[in-house]
Amino acid sequence: MSDKNCVLVVTDSSPGKLSDSLRGALTQLDYDQCICRPDEALGQLKTNVDIRLAVLSLEDFEQSDKYGPEISKLTKALKDMAINLLVITHDIETAGKSPSILSDGAFRADGFESADMITGRLAMLGDMQEHLKHLTGEINRLHALGQPLNSHFQQVNEEMQMAARLQRDFLPKQMPDLPGFQFSTIYRPATWVSGDIYDIMRLDEDHIGMYVADAVGHGMPAALLTMFIKRSIVTKKIFKNSYELIDPGEVLRQLNEDMVGQGLSDFQFATCCYGILNFKTLELRLASGGHPMPIRFDKNLEMFELESSGALLGVFGDQVYKTQTHQLECGDKILMFSDGVELAFENEGPDKPMKFRKEFEDLAHYDIESMSNRLLEIIEKEEGSLHPRDDVTILGVEISPS
Repeated sequence: MSDKNCVLVVTDSSPGKLSDSLRGALTQLDYDQCICRPDEALGQLKTNVDIRLAVLSLEDFEQSDKYGPEISKLTKALKDMAINLLVITHDIETAGKSPSILSDGAFRADGFESADMITGRLAMLGDMQEHLKHLTGEINRLHALGQPLNSHFQQVNEEMQMAARLQRDFLPKQMPDLPGFQFSTIYRPATWVSGDIYDIMRLDEDHIGMYVADAVGHGMPAALLTMFIKRSIVTKKIFKNSYELIDPGEVLRQLNEDMVGQGLSDFQFATCCYGILNFKTLELRLASGGHPMPIRFDKNLEMFELESSGALLGVFGDQVYKTQTHQLECGDKILMFSDGVELAFENEGPDKPMKFRKEFEDLAHYDIESMSNRLLEIIEKEEGSLHPRDDVTILGVEISPS
């Protein structure tokens, strides 16, 4: 074989029986010719590295199915090697029934075309060869660059999933077992991890403590701040032979001082609502630092905000957080939540309390678990371009009517 460019001709005919137009075109191009059957073509590709383009010309299309697997392998190999393929169909209606011949990416010519027309097609494909090889090389380089990126993203995904599992390990594993009380929780991060955290714990024989905290922002920075909040909330003082429950306002004051003293960067702050419920007297002591007020549903299905207000946590030191006392009754339901739930409310003005939109008026009829789930459904319907997905945390308590 000479140093001239070679054209690979794949046919089911003998070399001397090629169509006049194809033989004329090959002569005009002055290409070396490598003529073989379909089952020999892959072997020729391996031995003739100077092949510039390929032609597939099958005279007997009715028998072409037997070459289907070889042709499929050939067209894939040509594509991988950036070699253009011209498929000459001698019977258009029959050829259309053989997808393996008219493969994706192949160019087609009709067998009745003149030698000049086929010469033009082959010349064009030959001229395109260098461009095709260049583009193929660029694509291969992009694939090579993409592999480490894909590996990196996979590693990040695995690490974030592990962080999500770790964060959930800090949540309570089970609710307090108290006769006459039902508890419900919803915890739905906006991404892998959440900027919210909650807890509900038995403090002693008469009291449970519960809180919902919300770190500013989303993602990993907010999630790391929730871990700090979790470890900084101290609910009781332990003495040698006794203990003392810490007032909710004092709990938030100490948490605020810890956050300010930590000198958090990028103006990191949080909100939190913490309450102590005496489950025998049903007295609820509540304090809040910039957090949405809890909602109380009484036995008459009326809804009220439980007043509690205070400054954001982690912004300024020496803040005072006031504890409010609320007397609950049998049949009451209490919802504590993060600001991701505020889509369920409407605000009629800065000096007026937020309230549930009209479509939530029937919410009080549900038990606490159904109420929480229904609330989440409505929030997820409201989310969209105008209301981006936010972390949602709901902590509910229901007191039996009896």
